[in-house]
Amino acid sequence: MVILFAGKYTGEYNRDKIILDGLRKRKDVVVLEYKFHKKKQFNLSKFKSLDEESDFVYCPSFSHKFVRLIKKHSNKPVIFDPLISNYLTKVFDYKNVKRWSPRAYRNFLKDKLPFKAADLLIADTIQHKKYYSNTFGIPLEKIEVIPVGANTSDFNVSYKSNGNKIFKVGFYGGFIPLQGVKFIIEAAKILKNDSSIKFNLIGTGYQWEEMKQKVKHLNLSNVSFDGWVEYSKLSSKLDAFDVCLGIFGDTPKALLVIPNKIYHYAAKGKAIITMESPAIHEVFKKDQNIILCKNDGKSIADAILYLKSDKIKRENLGKSVRLLAESNFSEDIIAEKLILKLLKHF
Repeated sequence: MVILFAGKYTGEYNRDKIILDGLRKRKDVVVLEYKFHKKKQFNLSKFKSLDEESDFVYCPSFSHKFVRLIKKHSNKPVIFDPLISNYLTKVFDYKNVKRWSPRAYRNFLKDKLPFKAADLLIADTIQHKKYYSNTFGIPLEKIEVIPVGANTSDFNVSYKSNGNKIFKVGFYGGFIPLQGVKFIIEAAKILKNDSSIKFNLIGTGYQWEEMKQKVKHLNLSNVSFDGWVEYSKLSSKLDAFDVCLGIFGDTPKALLVIPNKIYHYAAKGKAIITMESPAIHEVFKKDQNIILCKNDGKSIADAILYLKSDKIKRENLGKSVRLLAESNFSEDIIAEKLILKLLKHF
């Protein structure tokens, strides 16, 4: 089987990296690539040549604007794995586009048109699949679900606590609304008098400065911001954490997705706390391999205290979730899922 990756991508974003790494390890798959970031960079003859060699064309995440162009010039089934909806993200998550405005409609079309043009649409969760279908009128039978997963070989297992007197609660992300960092800070405020608990927030992004100012305003000495960490250094950074925090956003998108960080924490064998949602139940089991709570400071703080008091529980959660990663969403498993979906449809 020959799969042509075509569109706007680097190969380093988590979703793309997992699928590419998994496919490249297979002897029955050849991966071809054609990267371009603007339509004027699209070389028709070069694309046609690669298209003729391929069985399928795969448009990676965030390639919305190029799917119709690729479909127009391809003779092979075109698979689009958008990962996000522009309309959902900009109008309902970031809320920087008014719902009934012309800009909102343009973002709606930025999703609907490429979703409709593709021969097969990939969603990362069942909830996202339902959203794509209900919002943009895409038939359910045209959408397949493949979890984001993690490159388990990139994350060495770290079940045990860091051994220090300080109990480290970690988070990493882009500080976007669906992550609900404001609720993590609320939890830190509740726990501020417990000098044995420290919060370490890794990353930069949309609400990073706002959250730093919030911590400063609350005069919290138990929260530190480490800035961005390269993927190659992420695994060693996570080693220091006793507990890892997922997402707690109060946006519609937060209920539909399982973010990269949850899968990475799982690959590390870490005890994870995240918000309960319909999406998280698709892959993880409450209290068996993850701790679920409400998206408010008290619920997060209570979950942290619960795990702090039970070292055995933390280690058992870590072992269970690492086994889940190896058996359900490693790079090998995710690549296999993609192959099976392609064979099912074409």
